[in-house]
Amino acid sequence: MKKLLLAVLALSLTSTAVFAGEAKVSFAKLDNFTDIKAGHEQKERFRERLTEEFTSVFAGFAAKLPEGYRLEINVTDIDLAGDIRPGMTIHYDQIRWMKEIDWPRIQFTYALKNAQQEVVASGKEELRDMDYLRRVRIPSGKTSFEFEEKMLQDWFKHQVVSGAFPSQDAKTLTATK
Repeated sequence: MKKLLLAVLALSLTSTAVFAGEAKVSFAKLDNFTDIKAGHEQKERFRERLTEEFTSVFAGFAAKLPEGYRLEINVTDIDLAGDIRPGMTIHYDQIRWMKEIDWPRIQFTYALKNAQQEVVASGKEELRDMDYLRRVRIPSGKTSFEFEEKMLQDWFKHQVVSGAFPSQDAKTLTATK
C-alpha cells in the first residue's frame, strides 16, 4: 500500500512538472493605494495578509504556465470592494460595507517571459467590476478578497483564451468561453 501511494505521488509530480511557471509579484507604495483600509483588523497585519493573498493568486496563475515561464506583476493600485464604515455592533469598530457604487478596482503592470527570458506579453491593466454584487459568487476559499480574485481570474482566463498566455488550461478555457 505504501509503495502504491509513493508511485501515485511520483506520477502526479512528474505529470504536473511540465507546467510550472513562476511569479514575481511586487507592490508599489501601499500608502498611496486608493482603498486598502483594514476595517476591524490591525493595519500592518491586514496589509501583510492582502499582499500575501494577492501574491498567492498570481502564483496560482503562474503555476498554469509552461515550465521556465515567469509572470512578473507590479501592483500599482487597489481599491477594494465596498467601503469602510463605523461598525454597528460592539465587536467591530469598523466594517466593510458592500454597495453597488463601491466596486473593486486593481491596477497593475505585467510582463510574461519565456524560458529564454524574452518578453512574450506585457501590458498595463486597470481592472474593475461594476457588477460585482450581481454575479453568482462561489468563493474559492483561497483568499478573503473574493471580488478582486474573481476579476483577476477573468483577466487571466482572457489572456489564455486570446492566446497571449500559454497555459495547460487553454482547451478547457476555450470550451467554456
